[in-house]
Amino acid sequence: MTMESDAATATPRSRSSPSLSAEDRFARVVEASPTALVLAGRSGRIEMVNGQAERMFGYDRAALLGRPLEMLLPPRVRDRHVGLCGGFFAAISPRMMGDGQDLFGLRKDGTEFRLEIGLNPIDIDGEPMVLAGIIDVSARHQAEREKEQQRAELERSNADLEEFAYAASHDLKAPLRAISHLVQWIVDDIEPVANAETLENIKLLQGRVARMQMLLDGLLAYSRIGHTNTTIEDVDIAEVIQEVVAMLGPPRGFVVACEGPMPVIRTHRVPIQRVLENLISNGLKHHDRTEGRITVQARAVDGLTEFRVTDDGPGIPPQFHDRIFLMFQTLASRDDVESSGIGLTIVKKKVQTHGGRIWVESAPPARGTSFVFTWKEAAV
Repeated sequence: MTMESDAATATPRSRSSPSLSAEDRFARVVEASPTALVLAGRSGRIEMVNGQAERMFGYDRAALLGRPLEMLLPPRVRDRHVGLCGGFFAAISPRMMGDGQDLFGLRKDGTEFRLEIGLNPIDIDGEPMVLAGIIDVSARHQAEREKEQQRAELERSNADLEEFAYAASHDLKAPLRAISHLVQWIVDDIEPVANAETLENIKLLQGRVARMQMLLDGLLAYSRIGHTNTTIEDVDIAEVIQEVVAMLGPPRGFVVACEGPMPVIRTHRVPIQRVLENLISNGLKHHDRTEGRITVQARAVDGLTEFRVTDDGPGIPPQFHDRIFLMFQTLASRDDVESSGIGLTIVKKKVQTHGGRIWVESAPPARGTSFVFTWKEAAV
């Protein structure tokens, strides 16, 4: 087959499927648009609508053409809309209608719905016109309202729980102190004549009372997080760690040290001090040897300060990494290690309150545990 014959066969095919005109292509695009489109002139009368506009407002096209735009708006805003329309043609430019305001449309059946309107100027045969793109945002607004209600309910629920924890722990402290005093008086009375088993049971009782006092103190501390008005200041972390170590008084054979430079961050001093105190104390309390080392490191990461508190203790199995941050959870027997089971829960909440997160890195049988947390500085 020659090139000439190829050309001859191609010509009829191209003639049988002529391309659409620009006007026809535009009409098809307008009609297929998922956005309701309404074209109006300076007079404010409707010149064109697409199928989505018919479906949105419930009118046939013929019932809309030539009618004023105000028929698609609730009566209470129609007068204002006329003024806005005149203002648009006085200073024509693409814009959102009523930016920052709640806008409503009116369907043929009289129901109102929330909408957003984008206004775009169009010149047709020398006449300025406006093409309004209209979106029904009722579903989105309803979802946002439900989300806001859920957030408010969650905040109210959390506030109620914190208030309950505060009231319960506060009201229980007085009778618990009375029990502690009574136990001590009993010890004073019977110690000279009591047998070893009785004295051991009293010792266990005193330990349980002390644990309950620790628990109530922890509940009080947890309920107060975020409710204390402390001053934001420049906090020298190296200085804070020195104060924590001096207060904890590590046993002979244990070393607490900073590795690398410690930052000065702008934040509340007491919360960051309590977090570091708790994590360093945990490293000392749960160590399984008579000698050990705890190190603190800090570095800047993605606009936050990342702290790493590492010990050379027995480690924490991965299956317990999340559990240890739950309320009242401890891995060791409380008769072996006195603990309220709230300390790490308080740490986590303090960290989250200051825009950070906390996690554990440990993989026994390799020794050592690192508690890593991030901390966001206060805005200057």
